[in-house]
Amino acid sequence: MILRTFDKKKKCEIVAGEIVDDVFVKKVDPKKHLMKMFNAYGIQEHVIQRLVATKVQDISIVEPSRVLTSKLSDWLSPNIKVMDYGSGKQRFLPVTKMIVV
Repeated sequence: MILRTFDKKKKCEIVAGEIVDDVFVKKVDPKKHLMKMFNAYGIQEHVIQRLVATKVQDISIVEPSRVLTSKLSDWLSPNIKVMDYGSGKQRFLPVTKMIVV
């Protein structure tokens, strides 16, 4: 199931990722999507809430040369702040908290 979201900065709907079985898969280009100041990737807050509702367990961030995996529970940690840098509220998980597969 493809999940879409509205990007306030782009002023249009974008594909946030896809749910495959119980895994949310988000394809990214590090040059465009990596939040360099945190070395982290973001997922829109309302997308995270949909993942909770659909009982997704794992998240895979797919870069061109590697796949980073994490648990949805990692993204829900109280240490992960919800921030809006113009594209809407997002949770940012540092790459160091993900597993390279």
